Amino acid sequence: MGGLKPDQIILALDVDTSEEALSWAKRFRGKIGTFKIGLQLYLRSGVEVLSGLQKLEVPIFLDLKFHDIPNTVGQAVRAVAPWKPRFLTVHASGGEEMMAAAVSHAAKETHVLGVTLLTSLSEEAVRAVGWHSGVDGAVRNLSTLAKKAGLAGVVCSPHEAKSERLVWGEKGEVVTPGVRPKGSKEDDQARSKTPREALLDGASRIVLGRPILKAANPEAVLESILAEESIPIHENKKSDHIEKRGPK
Repeated sequence: MGGLKPDQIILALDVDTSEEALSWAKRFRGKIGTFKIGLQLYLRSGVEVLSGLQKLEVPIFLDLKFHDIPNTVGQAVRAVAPWKPRFLTVHASGGEEMMAAAVSHAAKETHVLGVTLLTSLSEEAVRAVGWHSGVDGAVRNLSTLAKKAGLAGVVCSPHEAKSERLVWGEKGEVVTPGVRPKGSKEDDQARSKTPREALLDGASRIVLGRPILKAANPEAVLESILAEESIPIHENKKSDHIEKRGPK
């Protein structure tokens, strides 16, 4: 397959400040395809960080997972449309009408993705919240709705990437969080695979956060992923980490 391409990697900027996020974006601009902003950072300093990322001219993944009645979601998507994110997420469990409303209000540059099931949910947890068909059945049903609603693809765990690639064909986006390089902690990911496994199974892009952000040598970790190699990943909690190596 050859080495991974930078555009196949999305870096989750799950940090507390815009300064920290923008420092990471500057550090990896050109080395990583897209930078993801989630609720943690958006609620703390959304305007500041999005403005900074736009100035850096890097692709933005606005991962807010909208989930509400169709009108509310449509207006929420309209509110963030000026940022022209490359990707924007909604919960597929909001239904076909809600997802269609998101698509109709999104910027023309934006690919709306449907989040199927959170990668932190195990098979038991999925059934406990009422999805009696289990992970596979729930993802299949939600993905079908997302496609009918006109979405550009889905966000799912790498364990569902192979079946989702069949559903969405070559052009659909199958984005997989829950990716962990060999040697890294699984953290709160219940259904994870390595970057190589996820991409071989059909993922178009993989999401990485803590394995890079908390590594003692983030550049080495990224290089090993791009080269499909494996190196030990160690968390560095020293107080001088920012001064010597950049943001923590």
